[in-house]
Amino acid sequence: MKNVLLIGDSVRLGYQSRVAELLGEDVKVYAPEENCRYTKYALWGMYTYMEMWGHPKFDVIHWNTGAWDLHRCTADGEIFTPLDEYLAVNRRLAIQMESYCDKLIWATITPGNKKLDEQKAINSLINTNSEFTKVFLCDTMEKWNADVMRYNEANSEQLVARGIKINDLCSLMLRDTDRYISEDGIHPSQEGYELLARQVAEQIGALL
Repeated sequence: MKNVLLIGDSVRLGYQSRVAELLGEDVKVYAPEENCRYTKYALWGMYTYMEMWGHPKFDVIHWNTGAWDLHRCTADGEIFTPLDEYLAVNRRLAIQMESYCDKLIWATITPGNKKLDEQKAINSLINTNSEFTKVFLCDTMEKWNADVMRYNEANSEQLVARGIKINDLCSLMLRDTDRYISEDGIHPSQEGYELLARQVAEQIGALL
């Protein structure tokens, strides 16, 4: 029996059951029941998860975090986790994962589609002082995807230098964002999740 860990945000939650199915009965898939949100949350959570699971030995670990880090959920309208902090926390998360397993895969942040251009501002501007501006959770498609690419490129570079394999889910979804991304502009469609699951299972299977 091989042991695999899947960790990450709601995108991971959407593909993990299908990945387990594709990997087959000879592979036990461990995964948190919760959405691991932004990268620092996942880093903190590993202590609890490993305690809960009884500290298993993993054959492969696959993780994706980043979408929550890129959200603009605060009144200043800035990205929640600046790039330098995102890289630093991913480095720490990589070290954490390396203490459990020799075979690691990081999946790139997935893009958004044109539905992001239709989103409503998340702050109601109760105080209408001119220094406050409308804040959009994911920004427009063009800006969101530009940030996705920037963060993916930088994190891929540092993780590859550590010998970690990159699963480029972003490029996979960019083939047709209207088809593979849902009506909310961020989460994959049913067809998109199937596409992701197959590539995740394939990447993991290659290392088992």
